[in-house]
Amino acid sequence: MGADIGAALRAAPIGLDVEVVTDTERDPPCAGELEILVANTFPSGMLARCPRLRWLQLTGAGADHVLEGAPPEGLLVTHAGDVPARAVAEFVWMGLLALAKDAPALVRQQHARTWAPPSARLLAGSTLVIAGLGHVGQEIARRARGFDVRTVAITRSGRASPLVDEVRPSSALPGAVRDADALAIALPVNRHTSRPPLIDEAVVRALPRGAVLINVARAAVVDTGAVIAALRARRLRAALLDVHDEEPLPRDSHLWSVEGLWVTPHNAFAYPGEAADLVSLILDNLARYRAGAALRNQVVLSELAPRCGTDARSPPRP
Repeated sequence: MGADIGAALRAAPIGLDVEVVTDTERDPPCAGELEILVANTFPSGMLARCPRLRWLQLTGAGADHVLEGAPPEGLLVTHAGDVPARAVAEFVWMGLLALAKDAPALVRQQHARTWAPPSARLLAGSTLVIAGLGHVGQEIARRARGFDVRTVAITRSGRASPLVDEVRPSSALPGAVRDADALAIALPVNRHTSRPPLIDEAVVRALPRGAVLINVARAAVVDTGAVIAALRARRLRAALLDVHDEEPLPRDSHLWSVEGLWVTPHNAFAYPGEAADLVSLILDNLARYRAGAALRNQVVLSELAPRCGTDARSPPRP
């Protein structure tokens, strides 16, 4: 996607020299001259080695990896905001519908040439708990009324929102999920949601038997081991994980064969117009940057939590 973004920026009348760097394993040759960096993956400590860098525009919605770049004090950091939100929300609803209608079993049965009824159920009348009501969580919520699904959002503040039927604070999460038919996780990784993960063993155990869980946030906000244990004990009916502690998921990972677990390759955000929409965001933020105005989707670096363990090896997106 970098080549497409670079070509579009070169064609725009912005009066900047634009360099496209494809090797994300080492500092670019122009590191000493960079004022603005559009990126999502960069070498450890690189941001501290760019003395003229003033603004980092991420091409993804997550910012949990920025601290590994050692950002200097005062660096402006912005993320992709609502650019990937619709695609991720559609992915969540794909998962909710597919799991409700037992689509994985239907695919397996077709491959086996087996004619058998699926274990299907209605989404209508069910309750969906959405952990996080940022850009992605809001788009998930907007689509719920079309399916006659009741929504309960979990946010840090617990402030009411017209997009959902009810909002509860993070402290009420275990109680909120006790009535959930599904839990969709769209939380940012920060010091409030990880280490320990907000979706911990107590939350997973509080989900009623037969519920489903979908994670399109980061692996760090969920106790994946607790999810796997709940699937194996048949307490959870199914789970869809688009994010993992190690990415790409190794071929010998036990997750590939867990019954009831749907593994997808951290691709919920992708759609053909993504690069063009990112360019529009970058140009808007560039105009704001030059005018000294507040940038869209600015990251508060003090809110971020350092990554650790195997999750630290995982790029936030391809």
